[in-house]
Amino acid sequence: MENSFQKIIDALPDQIAIINQDGFIKYKNIAWDLFTLENGGLAETSGIGVNYLDVLEKGNNTYEVNGIRQVMQQNIEEFSLEYPCPSPTEERWYCMHVKSLADNLIMIRHENVTEIVTQHSAVEDVLESMTDAFFSLNSNWEFSFLNTAGYSLLGREFGTLIGKNIWLEFPEAKEDISYTKYHETMEKRETTIFETYYPPLNTWFEAHAYPQKDGGISVYFKDIGDKKKTEERLKLFAYYDELTNLPNRRSIIETVSERIALDLPCTLLFIDLDGFKNVNDIYGHEKGDQLLQQVGLKLSRHLRNESIVGRLGGDEFLVLTFETNPDYLKDYVHYVLSAFHQPFITSHSSFSLTASIGIASYPHDARDANLLMSAADTAMYQAKRTRGNSYSFYHSDMKELISRRLLIEQELGEDLRKHGIYFVVQPQINIETNSLVGLEVLSRWSHPSLGQISPLEFISIAEDSGNILKLTQYLLAEIFARVSKWIKIYQFDKKISINITPYLLSQKSFFDDLFDLLDRYHIPPSMIELEITEETELVTSEMTLFNINECRKQGITIAIDDFGTGFSMLSYLTYFPVDCIKIDRFFIKGIGHDHRSEAILESIIHLATSLKCEIIAEGVEEEQQLLFLKEHGCPVIQGFITDRPLDLDEFEDKYVITRKNYNPS
Repeated sequence: MENSFQKIIDALPDQIAIINQDGFIKYKNIAWDLFTLENGGLAETSGIGVNYLDVLEKGNNTYEVNGIRQVMQQNIEEFSLEYPCPSPTEERWYCMHVKSLADNLIMIRHENVTEIVTQHSAVEDVLESMTDAFFSLNSNWEFSFLNTAGYSLLGREFGTLIGKNIWLEFPEAKEDISYTKYHETMEKRETTIFETYYPPLNTWFEAHAYPQKDGGISVYFKDIGDKKKTEERLKLFAYYDELTNLPNRRSIIETVSERIALDLPCTLLFIDLDGFKNVNDIYGHEKGDQLLQQVGLKLSRHLRNESIVGRLGGDEFLVLTFETNPDYLKDYVHYVLSAFHQPFITSHSSFSLTASIGIASYPHDARDANLLMSAADTAMYQAKRTRGNSYSFYHSDMKELISRRLLIEQELGEDLRKHGIYFVVQPQINIETNSLVGLEVLSRWSHPSLGQISPLEFISIAEDSGNILKLTQYLLAEIFARVSKWIKIYQFDKKISINITPYLLSQKSFFDDLFDLLDRYHIPPSMIELEITEETELVTSEMTLFNINECRKQGITIAIDDFGTGFSMLSYLTYFPVDCIKIDRFFIKGIGHDHRSEAILESIIHLATSLKCEIIAEGVEEEQQLLFLKEHGCPVIQGFITDRPLDLDEFEDKYVITRKNYNPS
């Protein structure tokens, strides 16, 4: 019985499928398979066992699905729908018929009605019902039909274009791709699909042109102006930084790649803002974003010779210049750095920033865009070692330096004791009484493979990589454990100075840990002094001041380290809660050699005395320096002339157990 039924439907020319009430195909004829293949379909989407309703729904053919369900539910006896189905060579029309059969089966029949439709005015009714615009042209390029949507999109009154030549009515179209594509369809009898911008109507069109049997062509077209605007917005997001509106990494890389493909020389200046992380941590990301916008704006004004500035993300910017001469680049990078000579102004705030710049050129340093970017990035890290508006040209040896930095950064995130980080302390001596008044805790790193690593290097990397909190917490735990023993056994009561970065000053969690450790190890807060070590211009945020005042309420004192260098602290001393000033070794070295340094030293000592601040001179190494400081009222010193930094055991033996005084002889 089933074989007979199959033979019957196979003999029919129309495409036929039989589905059950759930939409699954139970039977289909040969014409159904051929239709699927002719129209680029897949057998697995139209074969027996496939849910035809699901296929229609996935194709957004909701109207057809609803019609079939109406027949299934016996709300209507039959459902029919005419629809265009152009082939690559001709315009075709089909009619879909849906009808109930016995045993709750539904027959889907697709009938080719092209001849019927073209012979009757019904085709016009169908075209009028379409949302897409449509027009037909005869072989003389004259309009033979337009639907209402077509007239509307072309901006003409209904009925005014029939019999008129398209190129005379729309002469501007001869200048764009429409002219070429329509001629291809007319002369080669090929379907063409294209997008074009038509200036007189200030919009984009998508057009599908099909050859007609009579020699003319039919064109379906629609306005895609909104789609193009969306694409432009997406392109903007794809190629431009949303915060600064500058070209982004992708944009710069593609521009560099295009130049390299043409073997045109170019240079990248990789710019990183020094210490910018502190701005976000202390003032918040909104203020940080405002500052980044100002940096982008100022860099845009410091360009030469068609250079391009872009933002890579975070606090990194990039300048692309088409010059590679080293002398020119040195002059140019100084010009770019001049953008950082004056403070950046945001709403109610002023920030002084410095930048580190890495320089790499094609073809000298790299042969493709990504390698050139990597080389400039590598040079930037080398520039950071100098600190403060510095730059460095790339050279191949720098790869080892970057590998070193990555190793240090990785191990800072691991077990610090295992990798050789330890601490030493340097005595602070009152040279009038020859007595110990305190000690400063100093980080050291004896690396298993790299040897001794400078604190300037690994502390900077710890800050950049977000490991400074972990490093400082490790220091506190180690030092407090030993000091707790000294207090308990030897009644030790001297001041302990610990260097703290601006980032930590802004973190409530750091101070919570500090207070917890002091309580756990039974250390009086009055024995602790926090030294602000760098970028002190940034430490006046509301959160920082709150944290510092909480410390002072507990009895912890605050010292300004390296006073007299970097940012001027004079304006802050009037309101910032400072208990001690530490004079930078730069001025100490000038004693006996530089009258200006001596004059500044005298001024700082006088200033500290008038503000009732303690004062300590750092880096004292010579007898002449010691005598000058003693004579001018700075009796507390720290330096090799009194003692070098000692490990904890040495310090304990020398100053805690024996309570030895400093003996200048």
